[in-house]
Amino acid sequence: MKPTSETTPSHARQSASSSQLLDWKRAGLYMAFTFSVLQLLGEVGALMAIPLYASMSADLNLTPSQVSWTLLSTLLMGAISTALLAKTGDVFGHRRVILSCAGVIVAGYAVSALATSFSFLLIGRALTGVVAAQALFIAIMNDRLSPIDRNRAVGVIAGGQAVGITIGFGLGGALIALGASWRMTFWVGGLLTLAGLFAMYRWGSDSDTASQRLGHKKNLNIVGLLVIGISLTSVCLGVSQSTTWGLTSTPTLVFTIAGIIGITLGLYWESRNPHPLVDTSLVLSSKVLPAYGVFVALGVVGILVLNFVMGWAQTPAAGGYGFGLSPLMAGLLFAPMTVSGIIAGRFMPRALGHASPKYLLFGSGLLLCLSCISLYFFHTSILGTAVSIFLYGLAFSALLTVAVSVIASQAPRESAAGTASLYVSISLASGAVGTAVYAAIIGFGTSATDPLPQASNFSMGFLAAAVVALIPLVAGATLSKQVSLARSSARAH
Repeated sequence: MKPTSETTPSHARQSASSSQLLDWKRAGLYMAFTFSVLQLLGEVGALMAIPLYASMSADLNLTPSQVSWTLLSTLLMGAISTALLAKTGDVFGHRRVILSCAGVIVAGYAVSALATSFSFLLIGRALTGVVAAQALFIAIMNDRLSPIDRNRAVGVIAGGQAVGITIGFGLGGALIALGASWRMTFWVGGLLTLAGLFAMYRWGSDSDTASQRLGHKKNLNIVGLLVIGISLTSVCLGVSQSTTWGLTSTPTLVFTIAGIIGITLGLYWESRNPHPLVDTSLVLSSKVLPAYGVFVALGVVGILVLNFVMGWAQTPAAGGYGFGLSPLMAGLLFAPMTVSGIIAGRFMPRALGHASPKYLLFGSGLLLCLSCISLYFFHTSILGTAVSIFLYGLAFSALLTVAVSVIASQAPRESAAGTASLYVSISLASGAVGTAVYAAIIGFGTSATDPLPQASNFSMGFLAAAVVALIPLVAGATLSKQVSLARSSARAH
């Protein structure tokens, strides 16, 4: 009988290549730090350009719709490419795909910096959306780290992502203060990614995938994942453009409904395939599905919190509300998230060794909801905003660490990246949903003659974020009791 995730315990899969496990202090920590730096640089590159889109739009004579598409192209490319590239790594080797992706992103920044028209800018921004590295990291960590060290590495990566958000906004604001052009921002993003590529080449290990498949037929069976990737893109497109096309317009409904149908068909195809790229029985089980739900919340809540906080902070006092801060000072409001993200990334892996992921998901979800409620009541105060962002950073990094650790512990070694890639695609699709929700709320009650949103729109946005933040509570309640990272950590000693 063919082994499955039910007949082959996750700890047995992890110990299959125990002779190749990296010592944490000598090599594992360096690898985790390298992955964290790559994640950090990805956040920095994506966020630091946002404050400069206004000047870019003016230089290239872009319409508001074209500016929207330059932002959307990165998201759509990630949604369609992540699963396919991740599974390519499962077949041909994870490290080489990570290096290739980093090279494509560097090229994307270069094309963006040299763009003289909307078409070239669109291509450049799309190339920077090749973000399969996160899923590939999990596959490598499954092969090269013990369960407890893998949890530590996930914590390091989560901390790096929290730090990257602050640095991204801060660096973008600093470049504006220094008079740098939007082209310079893209060059900086390319150089940062190039530095990450070198770090991966120097310190990033690989999994056993390539050696294990020597002499075996390399068959990707990409039909199912291709359908899922295109369908996710269709959903992203329909949702993100719903505020432009109209919520009930024909294009919105066609793209959204077609995408949902396509995802269902793709999963059905995978379930009927004797050699599936994604184990649908595992993905749809109570052992993994709740963890994917966490990324729905993180995608939507993250967009709402980042945009509404930055919007309120930069609104001039003449508008009757807001702090009137520069982009640099507004970005520094997220500095508390850096501190709390590092704290959560440091202590959550330890908690995973002693407590059930069910309770950790529930508790972290409760904290996420409380941070959004705190923003609802105290966003009119800089101190209140800073405290709320600190709580948000704790919840964000804790949820990220627990959810990724759950997925990594359950993913079969032969398809670890393919299984993990779905959470990246879900996060991207949820980001599109969050963008559409933000656009609808911030534009509520405005007009061409009175474009400034009301102060109540921001309160509405934070309240909406608090409602979506209830999803991790449901995830914690529905996660299978059989998922216990404490047991796998104990065996590692």
